[in-house]
Amino acid sequence: MQMLNSTNNIKIAEHFNLSEFACPCCNHVMLHPKLLGKLVELRDVLERPVYITSGYRCPRYNQKIGGVVNSYHCIGLAGDIKVGDINLIELLDICENIDFKGIGFYEKKNFLHLDVRPTKRTRWRE
Repeated sequence: MQMLNSTNNIKIAEHFNLSEFACPCCNHVMLHPKLLGKLVELRDVLERPVYITSGYRCPRYNQKIGGVVNSYHCIGLAGDIKVGDINLIELLDICENIDFKGIGFYEKKNFLHLDVRPTKRTRWRE
């Protein structure tokens, strides 16, 4: 079991391990370098930890949690994040400046969805 827990435990940036982006149901992971680059930039600007609450999702897990059918999480282009000690509106402004293509504002659950979709900029609030 110990070996399974270390799956994907690979340092991919100064403050991120690949395992943080893995699907919780199967440990598979897909992560686009552009998403990682923007998250690294965000971490550098904030000078505090950025917690990935949802990275890659296999189709089965995405369906189980009620994710949208063509979720960017399923192709490694999206991550949901939380950051302690910062107002969500302030975090949203910083993410706008980093120019994530898709930003979802989830005020009640206190997280942001961030993605690097290849299409036009999209913003939503839930």
